[in-house]
Amino acid sequence: MDKTIELLLNHKSIRKYTDQQVSQETIDIIISSAQMAPTSSHFQAYTIIEVKDLKKRRLLADWAGGQKWVESAPLVLLFCGDLFRAEKYYEDIDKDALTNTESYTVATIDAALAAQKAFIAGQALGLGGVCVGGIRNEVEKISEEFGLPDLVFPLFLLCLGYPDQDPGLKPRLPQEIVHKIDFYDDRKDQELMEAYNKTVSDYYDKRTDGKEKDRWTERCGKYLSEKPRYNVGEHFRKIRLLKK
Repeated sequence: MDKTIELLLNHKSIRKYTDQQVSQETIDIIISSAQMAPTSSHFQAYTIIEVKDLKKRRLLADWAGGQKWVESAPLVLLFCGDLFRAEKYYEDIDKDALTNTESYTVATIDAALAAQKAFIAGQALGLGGVCVGGIRNEVEKISEEFGLPDLVFPLFLLCLGYPDQDPGLKPRLPQEIVHKIDFYDDRKDQELMEAYNKTVSDYYDKRTDGKEKDRWTERCGKYLSEKPRYNVGEHFRKIRLLKK
């Protein structure tokens, strides 16, 4: 199998790292790879902030719900959607267009694609990592702590380091559920979902030595109920990202 395909098919979230530091050369390659991601209309509507300051890391770990790997990871990158640069430098534009849903979507997708390229580059260089979206619990505090101007919004962290664990592969949805042909055909989805629920329950049962047996639908429903994050939209409107 091609090494790139093998890497993609063996993605794992790594939260424990060795003491080996990530060289500046490796960081430069990761950032350069991120910059080569697809970007809508060449806008490149994102900013990546490398978080070195331990105080800031501790704050991020706490705001993300106690995710300690934010402190321990050798490399932590904060990905932000960025429309401030557009407002400041684009020529002859209708600036109201920067506060519509389309521009927000463009910036969010640009940042996500760049992060995925960075992640894959890191993995190809022997690193492992995890994305941390929990920081959106406190988007306003993060914006203040990192001095983000209006129209720049924090989305997630990418934590990277040399792996000190092998958590195994987490089962994904059956391909037939996510891959449709010509139209949204969900006639088999109920049956497939029941089988997937059992697969996920068995996975957590084995991974936690019987302490957890959540089904996928149960686990996702619980997370959505516990973390609706209505504050995200409120803050985005405050920084003029979305119209009221």
